[in-house]
Amino acid sequence: MTQSAPTNRFRNVIETGRNVFAVFRHYFSNRFPSHDPESEVVVSSSSNLVQSSMEPLAPSSYGPYPNKSSFCLGEWYWNHGTQKTQKNFKELVHIISDDDFQPSDIQSANWDKINAKLTEDGDADDGEWADVDAGWTASPITISVPFHRFTPNPGPRNFTVANFHHRSLLSVIREKLSDLNDSPHFHYEPYELLWQPSDKHDPVRIHGELYTSQAFIDAHNTLQESPGEPGCDLPHIVVALMFWSDSTVLANFGKAKLWPLYMFFGNESKYRRGKPSLNLCEHVAYFKTVIFSVLAKSDSDSDIAARFVY
Repeated sequence: MTQSAPTNRFRNVIETGRNVFAVFRHYFSNRFPSHDPESEVVVSSSSNLVQSSMEPLAPSSYGPYPNKSSFCLGEWYWNHGTQKTQKNFKELVHIISDDDFQPSDIQSANWDKINAKLTEDGDADDGEWADVDAGWTASPITISVPFHRFTPNPGPRNFTVANFHHRSLLSVIREKLSDLNDSPHFHYEPYELLWQPSDKHDPVRIHGELYTSQAFIDAHNTLQESPGEPGCDLPHIVVALMFWSDSTVLANFGKAKLWPLYMFFGNESKYRRGKPSLNLCEHVAYFKTVIFSVLAKSDSDSDIAARFVY
């Protein structure tokens, strides 16, 4: 490891040695991190692959269907939409003509009971949102919606969402940083990742993780140069939050759906974030759907009403 001259009075620029792939790190710090999250990485930590098994599923694996034949028929019915096509018809023919398909199994199935079991978990439980231990709260929020100048009442108009379900981001961050399973893999200090096959070549910047991006490094450096809290000598770190949202249908049966707001931590490797079994995705809010209805009075005179529904 080598150390170069300081860039300012708060930090130095230090580098690691090149590894077998001629890759090295460029830290903006006075010292190297106290722990290296990459040292915790093994193949199994980035993959969900397991040894395949050819053993047939147990009857209980088809629940709430009592057997394979009823499961295949029910799966075809619910998963192919309300308007069946010729392709869907051929799939049905393939199911009922299979050697393993037993007509007696579907005749004995209690379809009303099965469908009731499938939908019993689809209804929202208002009690869950009031669970303080789960961190969920409901608050009213007001949104200003602009109306264009050709409407009878142009300009912004406020609409209130009575019960906006959300979690405190600060509490989610605290929970993450105190998790003994996740903290070893958390990158507290960003760095530039560089590739230099030999001294004859200039280093080439490698991009791939949020904590090696220039935006993260700039935010980290700005924080280090900012005045600290009085009497506090704890390290100053940037926690990178990554958000996105998409409509989610809760099941292939019924009409229950949600529009959640998801959050990942950019301080964790994309390989860990991409491993579903680690459950690194956080749900931090649930939006309501905005429905606009146009009440046309004439070609040049219209009004727009908005209402919020789940």
